[in-house]
Amino acid sequence: MSDEPKFEQPAAEGASAEPQRPPLAGFVHHQRKAAEAAIKALGAFIPPDFFKYSREAREEYLKSFKVLIEGARATVEREIKRARGEKTEDDQPKRPSTTGKTKVKVEVS
Repeated sequence: MSDEPKFEQPAAEGASAEPQRPPLAGFVHHQRKAAEAAIKALGAFIPPDFFKYSREAREEYLKSFKVLIEGARATVEREIKRARGEKTEDDQPKRPSTTGKTKVKVEVS
């Protein structure tokens, strides 16, 4: 008799339900399947509406950043035009000039 331990594979119940794997590969395979089952179990605790509303929240979150980036882009373009000396819509006066040919005296009490 030899002192080497013999590892016997458990007898398969069918023809061959699982392929023969080395012990470490079998361990990793079963750990992966256990993790997948745990994720499915946790998913069962979450109501179906959660996924609907979380999708809406994610879309609104992304839209908010799109608006922010678009606003920043417009501001940068306006400043580039201003630096180049080009006229922009913002350079036009929005209200009448307060200085003119006539002067008005205002009494301050």
